[in-house]
Amino acid sequence: MLIRYCLLTFFVAISYGCTAVTNEVRKTVEYAFSEPQDAKLTPEKIKTFPYTSLYVQWQGEPRILVVLGFVDKPDDWHFVTAEKETLVLRNGRVIRTQDLKYNLLAISKLSEDPLKCVVTEPTNCQKSWQREYDYQLDGKSVSRKVASKFYVKEKQVLELPFGKVEATLVEEEGYYELTGQAFTNRFWVEEDGHVVKSQQQVFADRDPLTLTQVTWIGRDYSNNEAE
Repeated sequence: MLIRYCLLTFFVAISYGCTAVTNEVRKTVEYAFSEPQDAKLTPEKIKTFPYTSLYVQWQGEPRILVVLGFVDKPDDWHFVTAEKETLVLRNGRVIRTQDLKYNLLAISKLSEDPLKCVVTEPTNCQKSWQREYDYQLDGKSVSRKVASKFYVKEKQVLELPFGKVEATLVEEEGYYELTGQAFTNRFWVEEDGHVVKSQQQVFADRDPLTLTQVTWIGRDYSNNEAE
């Protein structure tokens, strides 16, 4: 399992570059990481927090706060620590990590990931996906073939840190072909395809990861604010 301290303070700005972070923001993030409680931004802090941020929680571990570093083409969202550890998302899915204890190096056929269209264009979207995962585990590089099918479930109203939001639950039922190990990923997707929450298996034989949106610069949730 990726250790908690590999995803500590994210002090870089949103958009396509990096800027210095104010002392106020630094203190806010450091406070959110204080032991032993889970990270938590108050509703007041969420309203003024100037960066896109997520809660990240490996099963059985305390929840931490991570902040967006930059966005790269085609639509890869890089979350980078002060020590340059990296977690990269596309369509809400973790597609790559770097400089962590264990690393996801690459996923093949990302352009075929049904997450990009299963909610926005369900009739034209392929509901199955086969790909390969390349990992670096214990200093060794390994590849694993994965196959999965996607199921669009009901709409749900989620109580997220920034307030209530309606999203469609998408379940991905998959397995690793070499071992037959099965897994279920869950993604909560808004009408335009934006993922606000997910529970996903990033590494075989390791605990799943939950990602929960806290703030997202450029999206208006003013009518959804938490009380």
